[in-house]
Amino acid sequence: MTQVNTQAVEFKIITDKKDEPKYPEVKEFVGGMVEAVTFPNGDLLLLNEEGKLMGLPLNEKASKLWSETFDNDNYITGRKDYVVGPAILIRAEALDTWAN
Repeated sequence: MTQVNTQAVEFKIITDKKDEPKYPEVKEFVGGMVEAVTFPNGDLLLLNEEGKLMGLPLNEKASKLWSETFDNDNYITGRKDYVVGPAILIRAEALDTWAN
């Protein structure tokens, strides 16, 4: 079973394909099952799928990006939603394996 650091709110941004993490690395980083959310501009956010159920802390940087991207008019949860726990954002131009 993966140990989850319930205090971690690290936020990584990947901008180069050579730095794109593999699934096992992401699973370890987020501390569990990986949820992938594609942003309208093609960027990909990777986070713990069960983070809210696990009571992971608010990730302020990732949540700020979320609220700046998803408005209430075009997305069900819109700005009301938020990101918890460690997260990784892979910029569209850096996507390789995760883009398939």
